[in-house]
Amino acid sequence: MIVLQLVVNGVLLGGTYILLAQGLNLVFGVMGIVNLAHGAIITLAGLFTYWFATQTHQSPLLLIPAVFIAMLAIGAVLQRLLLEPLAKLGGKGELLNLMVTFGLSYVIVETALNFFGSQYVSLPDLQTTWPVGGLAFNEALVAAGAFGALISGCLHIWLHYTASGQALLATSQNPTGAVTCGIDVRRMRGIAFALGTALAATAGVLLILILPLSAPTADTLTILSFVIVALGGLGDYRGAVMAALLLGLVQSAVGYYLGGDVEVVVPYLLLITFMVVRPQGLGQATR
Repeated sequence: MIVLQLVVNGVLLGGTYILLAQGLNLVFGVMGIVNLAHGAIITLAGLFTYWFATQTHQSPLLLIPAVFIAMLAIGAVLQRLLLEPLAKLGGKGELLNLMVTFGLSYVIVETALNFFGSQYVSLPDLQTTWPVGGLAFNEALVAAGAFGALISGCLHIWLHYTASGQALLATSQNPTGAVTCGIDVRRMRGIAFALGTALAATAGVLLILILPLSAPTADTLTILSFVIVALGGLGDYRGAVMAALLLGLVQSAVGYYLGGDVEVVVPYLLLITFMVVRPQGLGQATR
């Protein structure tokens, strides 16, 4: 029964990791850059959710639609004003985009520090544990895992069964070929960054229910998200889901048998192992 409980915990944790990583994965897949402001966006959304819930005493889940739509618009504006002008510079532009997102990350973190302080905060909502067949299901992890699965499912359907999604997928696979097919690559880059920003913010709304957050945790979340993306095969959407579930399962087992001090290094040990053994990632491994 213990092993089965660890599997349940690992799958639910993996669903949370899917939520963390898919926004970063989408941006990298289409734009070819690592959005270094990804963790800062997650953290800012989480801290704002904490402020909203404590001030209004409303469920933080009510914020999800508003945060998603607002950050979708903000992401589109940021991409158009800060990142798109550099796209014409080719490889040099990608490096400059990386530097811009690095600077943006610190702007967001400093803003969060000024408004919310540096203390760690978390919300006590959704802390009920549901007993089902002798297993325990944490309500917050179930909510985050369900959203992770829902978002991944919607992303898969959109990418493979709609014209705009297929255009985005074509852009991520071959930008030059996409241009020759009449696809507006500039528009696709805008959609990718806007959607990636909205997904990151949605992850923050749910993450504050699971983990204590503070402004300085932004870098840790960016690194963790990148590890998942790299394990999945940089820009591979199916691979990111597989990597998130694998990481959740391994961390669940390691945390139980070896303790929390060892658990925190699991993502980086997996990354090193995969970069040596299978650098193309999990997504490519199944093709």
